[in-house]
Amino acid sequence: MTQWRFNSNPATSDALKRRVVIFGVCFGIILLGLFIRLWNLQIIQGAKFRTLSEDNRIAYRLVQSPRGMVLDSRGELLADNRALFNIYLIRENAKKPKQTIRLLAEITEQPFEELYKRTRNANPFRPFLIKADISRKTMAFLEEHKPDYPGVFVQVTPLRQYPSQEQASHVLGYMGEVSNRQLQRLKNQDYRQGDLLGQYGVEQTQEKFLRGQSGFKQVEVDAYGRELHVVRPFVEKPGNNVYLTIDMELQKKAEALFEAHEGSIVILDPSDGAILAMVSKPSFDPNIFAGGIDAKNWKSLMQDPLKPLENRAIRGQYPPGSIFKIVMGFAILNEKIARSNEKIHCHGSFPFGKRIFQDWKKGGHGPIDFVQSLAQSCDVYYYTNGHKLGIKRIARYARMFGLGSPTGFGAAEKGGLVPSDAWKRRRFKERWYQGETISVSIGQGFNLITPMQAANLTATVANGGYLWKPYLVKKVLNPGGKTLFESKPQLIRKIPISRKIFQKVREGLKEVVHGKKGTARKARVKDIFIAGKTGT
Repeated sequence: MTQWRFNSNPATSDALKRRVVIFGVCFGIILLGLFIRLWNLQIIQGAKFRTLSEDNRIAYRLVQSPRGMVLDSRGELLADNRALFNIYLIRENAKKPKQTIRLLAEITEQPFEELYKRTRNANPFRPFLIKADISRKTMAFLEEHKPDYPGVFVQVTPLRQYPSQEQASHVLGYMGEVSNRQLQRLKNQDYRQGDLLGQYGVEQTQEKFLRGQSGFKQVEVDAYGRELHVVRPFVEKPGNNVYLTIDMELQKKAEALFEAHEGSIVILDPSDGAILAMVSKPSFDPNIFAGGIDAKNWKSLMQDPLKPLENRAIRGQYPPGSIFKIVMGFAILNEKIARSNEKIHCHGSFPFGKRIFQDWKKGGHGPIDFVQSLAQSCDVYYYTNGHKLGIKRIARYARMFGLGSPTGFGAAEKGGLVPSDAWKRRRFKERWYQGETISVSIGQGFNLITPMQAANLTATVANGGYLWKPYLVKKVLNPGGKTLFESKPQLIRKIPISRKIFQKVREGLKEVVHGKKGTARKARVKDIFIAGKTGT
């Protein structure tokens, strides 16, 4: 019978126990490591990997709702939209982001470093606009090589267009890509890098009405980024339609008068201040801004010495010349400096101290009363009575008629200049000289006025003394035709001057055109009553 013997040596038994303990500790460490790794993957980085997993299956496609239309007072279309093709990149889906961006920079003719920096600052999980309005050739190339460049896709979006091109461009304005500073200011209004927004004109002032509500739809895509079906749609919400007070037929005729000249025309409705036409030349074609203006065109516009982007109607400040005699006329009669039928003798000059102020007409106008002083634009009449009025009263009447401050049309509007003794002391640290009053009396010297102010002054005379705030937007309708906003004319003030004086001034302005010696008699049109004032 075989007998088994067990070694009961204590030393051997202890060694075995140590091996078991060491094995158990090592096994425990391995299990703990696995647990920590699983905990890290599922708990700490779980959200990240769930997002990555989703992005391999679910893609976000930007849905840009069309911008609202801009129409004139009769419903003529001034700004609407057309379809265009844009390139977008979801950087997180690109296998080789830097290489992909380098290719996109090359085919869209953009500086690589600039494009790379812009994409790096954007959300890597959301579509980033690489280039708007690409050619069909570029689109075909991207479609052909789509498997090579995951994360890149082409999408159809609405593009702003202006059927009338340069006509009314300073009224309509233009679109531009939102800047980083604007993104900060508009951070609670759902603007994204690459979005276009109104940067000038009606496009800017009516941005909140015109902008459509954009968003993202979720789509299932295959390994090449091709859309399989829509998981969660986004219903586009088009912008609202803005109707202007502009009469485009009148606007076109006003623009045609300029041809190759520079200057401005403003036509107002005297009954309420509605702007019927506003021309500023030279102008620009807002279509070049619609998809994002390139550096070459922008530089050309900015360096043009004629400043085509400057709206001369509200920002051009010029000496009013003899149209300032309208203000002077009201001041002279209302302050009883002279009676309307009282005549002075114009010899062609007005001596003052050691200086002689000349009339525009050599030899003078002879005996002349108030009405003929306007009709013939007699400088000596206004030299004489302006000196008696003094700069303080002249400035007060100029401001009464809205000169020297913006009309209220818009934030970019300039206010012109009504000089005074106090102004000169602030500006030049000098006192006012009486000889300067004489120059101001005929609209020269320091006087400055904008075309908008000139039009508003004229409208105030035409309507009998009601100074209205000029306005451009007539109403805003939503896509269903419901009125969201309707302008209400705003009266700035009623000029506190008698109806009799207004009638006398208007009589003088009528004689400017219809009188035998009127300075604008060549503007006479048969069977049409015209009143106005020439100025140099």
